[in-house]
Amino acid sequence: MQPFLCALTFLTRIPIPVKCNYTPENFARSLYFFPVIGLILGLILGGSWFGLKQLFPPIITGALILLIHILLTGGLHLDGLMDTLDGLGGGKNKEQRLAIMKDSRVGAFGVQGAILICILKFSIYTQLTRQLLPLLIITPMTGRQVLVLVQVFFPYARSQGLGSLFTVYGDYKKFALTTAVTLLAMIVLLKIRGAILLLLSYIFALVIGAVISRLLDGLTGDTYGATCELTELLLLMVGFLLLR
Repeated sequence: MQPFLCALTFLTRIPIPVKCNYTPENFARSLYFFPVIGLILGLILGGSWFGLKQLFPPIITGALILLIHILLTGGLHLDGLMDTLDGLGGGKNKEQRLAIMKDSRVGAFGVQGAILICILKFSIYTQLTRQLLPLLIITPMTGRQVLVLVQVFFPYARSQGLGSLFTVYGDYKKFALTTAVTLLAMIVLLKIRGAILLLLSYIFALVIGAVISRLLDGLTGDTYGATCELTELLLLMVGFLLLR
């Protein structure tokens, strides 16, 4: 139960009445529940879309879905995206990039990237229909699953940091089990197209991870968030083409 609570409180801002025991062991085991937390987020977004579309036109519904998504996650991964873009765009070497990413201030690269990501997500949210609704559900789940992928396949770039709490580099058992859960859910919702989308997400996340890892000698918590955000955007865009 504690690993699930750690995953829930770390990845979302959903209030819970039970206190979580934040130990390194619970953090590491919480990765088993990352896709489950993503599925919970997706179901909340899907239910919200059903209710909001009865009250508002598509453009307002799309904006509110984007707002709900950000509120549910606290903008955790969007913040990581901004820090990553600032670091990679402004730093000339590993040390400079990591220092910029650690700085709490947001630069021009981060602001521009966050605005573009939000505009693109919003534009797809405004086009949602019942046929495309499974896309809204599986996107947060797959985004959290690629967090497991990049943490297992790439080392951590810093000696300390929030991402170091998970310490699951090379733990392929966690990746295999979470992949099985994610794949099952995607096939149930989208049949073979779900498996295709998951495969594309993995390839995309591995490419991003390899590029960033080459620049930083590993990944950080910020780059995990960036990978999640970019993978979600890829899923929405490719899924829109496959499902409409």
